[in-house]
Amino acid sequence: MTASAHRYAVVVAGGAGTRLWPLSRQNLPKQMQSLMSDKTLIAETVDRLRGVVPWENVYVSTTANYSGTISELLPDVADENIIVEPVARGTSAAFALFASTLYDKDPQAVIFSLASDHAITEVDRFQQTLRDCYGFIEANRGHVALVGIKPTRPDTGLGYIKVRGIISEDPAVFAAEKFVEKPSREVAASYVASGEYYWNAAYYCFAAATLLEAYDDADPRLLAAARSYRRTGDSADYEAAPRKVHEVEVIDSRKYPLAVVPAEFAWSDIGNWQALHRALAEIAGESMVATNSRQHIDVDSTNCLVYSDDERIVATAGLDSIVVVSTKDVVLVLNMEQLEKMPELLTALRDKNMVEYL
Repeated sequence: MTASAHRYAVVVAGGAGTRLWPLSRQNLPKQMQSLMSDKTLIAETVDRLRGVVPWENVYVSTTANYSGTISELLPDVADENIIVEPVARGTSAAFALFASTLYDKDPQAVIFSLASDHAITEVDRFQQTLRDCYGFIEANRGHVALVGIKPTRPDTGLGYIKVRGIISEDPAVFAAEKFVEKPSREVAASYVASGEYYWNAAYYCFAAATLLEAYDDADPRLLAAARSYRRTGDSADYEAAPRKVHEVEVIDSRKYPLAVVPAEFAWSDIGNWQALHRALAEIAGESMVATNSRQHIDVDSTNCLVYSDDERIVATAGLDSIVVVSTKDVVLVLNMEQLEKMPELLTALRDKNMVEYL
């Protein structure tokens, strides 16, 4: 059996994408929608794996409420390759479930996990990064590799990884020193200038056996819950898993070293309306972006995003850094410089018992 036969990819697709409300809803989150092209984000993600990973080794990890829709959106992915959590228990529990599933299938499995809702335009560079990660882990099976995106701007909405010391020369791989979540603009600018920080893409590569050992060392309940659920099919067994969101930060990096594989492909996590606007503006070559230009009229607006999924005309004038989203039941007008207001807005909907709009 060739080394590549032990290479697996798992697309993680359980999130709700609330920061892109009202386009992204609980019943149809952003990864299941066509935001960058005529394909859904998850379909684009799966397509980027073609030619790098044996197709039968491409898996999707999701929750029970999304599994049916994902199966319909990805007809080329076998139903048995969709690993389903009965309920969401945080990303660490999800990783324990799919890693134990693949380990039991192939104890030599090397897994690359990636988010289902990112935009990547330089597919060749992305695929080379995958190959670099697989190659590094195959030669260093006790490590866990993270993809670090070389930052192109001081972004305050992303997490960062600080690196130290080189582990491998060709390709260059560094040791991870620490994680930083969403720094201030001044701090982010210093990170970019230092050259020691990378954006955390939340793409990981690891031997299934190593991750399971590291998780069992960090909290035995994680692995016990996953294995019990796989044995019994009883969701109560899975719900015994502790809620741990940070899938890699729970690992003791002294025992299981974390390595950073640098990457320089054009990337966006589409984490909020500003990120989506930036990604679409780069494609359009202009800062005024409308997803349905025939139904949009504008005079002297800049740095805006207008989205409409109906036939109504959306007219804008003299705006800057504004998002206008028109759906069949909600109209959102948002200042892109105040994205922190989005959680408050969703909380207000809940407080008014308008959860059917979430």
